[in-house]
Amino acid sequence: MASRKHRRRRRQRRYGTTSSVAAPDRAPPAAPTVLRLTACDGSSTHESVVQSLQELTIAREKWPVVWLDVDGFEDMAAIRGVGQIFEIGELALEDAITPDERPKVEVFGHQVLMAVRMARFEGDSIVTDPMAIFLGDRYVITFHDRTVPDGFASVRERIRHGRTRLGQLGADHLCALLLDAVIDGYFPVLERFGDSLETIEEEALDNPSRDLLGRIHDVRNDLMTLRRALWPTRDVLHALGREATAFVGEHARQHFRDSYDHTMELLDLTEGYREIGSDLRDIYLASINNRMNDVMKVLTVIATIFMPLTFITGYYGMNFNTESPWNMPLLNFRYGSLVAVGIMVVTTAGMVLFFWRRGWLRRWH
Repeated sequence: MASRKHRRRRRQRRYGTTSSVAAPDRAPPAAPTVLRLTACDGSSTHESVVQSLQELTIAREKWPVVWLDVDGFEDMAAIRGVGQIFEIGELALEDAITPDERPKVEVFGHQVLMAVRMARFEGDSIVTDPMAIFLGDRYVITFHDRTVPDGFASVRERIRHGRTRLGQLGADHLCALLLDAVIDGYFPVLERFGDSLETIEEEALDNPSRDLLGRIHDVRNDLMTLRRALWPTRDVLHALGREATAFVGEHARQHFRDSYDHTMELLDLTEGYREIGSDLRDIYLASINNRMNDVMKVLTVIATIFMPLTFITGYYGMNFNTESPWNMPLLNFRYGSLVAVGIMVVTTAGMVLFFWRRGWLRRWH
């Protein structure tokens, strides 16, 4: 599982925030930032990829609700142009494209900035991608990195099929739908964690291996990553749902309160899975100790069985004068060796029977 520090350094290099990394002599040309425009009213919907910034000015004046999705941060000229058209301040624009921005809500006079994080799996590692949402009087602008999968596909489908009533409810309703999609994206991630914990539990009970403890540790760290993303998101939704915020109506606040309840449910699941991870670590250590006890028990039984046999063979292996009346018995007997072997066999069988009746030879389950 890749180190999170390495992933953070890769993101910092991509955004140019790490000064210690030297730039290559010939950097590859940056891919253009894609501006996806979705505009709608009460009866129709318009979708397009913006080719010129003039289209944004026309759409903002024409449509009652405008959603601009900024995909990628490479073309800073286009991003600054978007900021000028929608009057986004430099500090707010910087927060929108900061890769490690903490989830928060902030009001900049004529617009509201909401910074959240979307969760997804990258291989076996959990990744929380930053997402910035600007809410204005009749527009919503979302900023996300090009490497982030589209987490708003369900919202786009609802808009295309006219199941949102954005023309009547306004841009704040669209913002509530987007935040709801962000929160809903955490549920399949946590479901996968639940399946992984079940698999680890079975392995911990049946066949604890060397790498199992490391997997448990990785799961707990990933759950902590989710918790760090969800906890401030809960505060964002609480502020939007309970406090009077510019451009947020009562209908949208109801959606934000519902998303807040979902966030609390996700936090409860996260804490529950972390406790399960702690229990699995204890189960793993107990299983390892029990297996070691089984091994030590077998070795102890073998050593105990051979102790009298070693005594018998050592006793008869001593060299004494065979003519002495105090000589060892059976030393001059014709079948003395067979008698000694018989004594050892009977001794072994008796000890095994004694251990079996005591339950010391039964395998632990």
